[in-house]
Amino acid sequence: MNNNSTKLSLVFCCYNVSDYIENIYLWLQNQSYENIEVIFVEDCSTDDTRKKLHSIVDDHRMRIIENEKNIGVSESRNIGLSNVTGKYVGFPDSDDMFSLEWLEYVSKVVDNFHPRVIISGMREDYENNNIIEFSKEVLSTFSGYILADNIEALLDLERTMLFGYMNNMFYETDFLLKNNITCKKMALKEDFDFNVNVFGKIDGYYVINKPLYFYKKRRNGNTLTSKFVPEYFELHAQSIIAFKKLLESKGELSNYQQVHLVNRFYRYFLSAVERNFDHRSKMSLAAQYLWAKSVMNNPQYVSFVKQRNLISGKFKLIKLLFHPQMLPLLLVSAYCIRIMKNNFPILFAKLK
Repeated sequence: MNNNSTKLSLVFCCYNVSDYIENIYLWLQNQSYENIEVIFVEDCSTDDTRKKLHSIVDDHRMRIIENEKNIGVSESRNIGLSNVTGKYVGFPDSDDMFSLEWLEYVSKVVDNFHPRVIISGMREDYENNNIIEFSKEVLSTFSGYILADNIEALLDLERTMLFGYMNNMFYETDFLLKNNITCKKMALKEDFDFNVNVFGKIDGYYVINKPLYFYKKRRNGNTLTSKFVPEYFELHAQSIIAFKKLLESKGELSNYQQVHLVNRFYRYFLSAVERNFDHRSKMSLAAQYLWAKSVMNNPQYVSFVKQRNLISGKFKLIKLLFHPQMLPLLLVSAYCIRIMKNNFPILFAKLK
């Protein structure tokens, strides 16, 4: 091991990941980059994750922290962060996989640029019973060291969804600790919230535009695994409002940039209408209509409603459906999307 190399810390939050933890351990063992610290935060799993961790982890660079009670991924990440000793820290998900070259790429960026944040491209793997049926790369159009006030680069990260994850990023540990940046406990969008906080305080970041992180989307049969979150739309809408404020702190937004934010808002709105057809919402058709109408009348979202004319791209084809008087047809369209999503998930993923 090169004693001058930068120590990289990886925090794996582990809850009911018994099926995947051995793959993570093998990946770590096969690393060519040796100066690593690995912390497994075991969050009171109901399967044999804890037992399996203790049976396979026998490397002095790795340790296990056992939570006394189940506290969720955000608090588990915070515990991991408070215990790391590496110069940079990453929070990869313990049920995903990664290129063996990932850490080597990160270390080279650290040695040459010392950025506050390093972002890696991703590959989404859609799996059915552990067989990859479809993969797509998620990459930015920007690469290399980027100044934090580059609005277009930030917008591109959000457009590609790379901004919304922590798992594909490495952060300078001292920067997080000195700025008291921690994860909030949220039902959704906790990674996005964390990154809004981070990117509001940094002077620059580095994008490794290679698919080094393999994000696993698993299904059994015809259904992609997903949880139902009643406040899905509210959390996503707030994330767009927060991101808009972040961009505006960097400078005045162009018309094109406004268009992107409006499109994103309506994408989340349509997705929420579709999700309301889930039986777990317990919403009647009338209740779904009233909910959609309430969004259109909510003062928090008035700027997006007034800018409905900016809708473009794929959504331009259905722009009329977002008019308050067309909400019944919007519900019909959302129901059709739900049928496609449930019965043809791979086709849905490709079209999305």
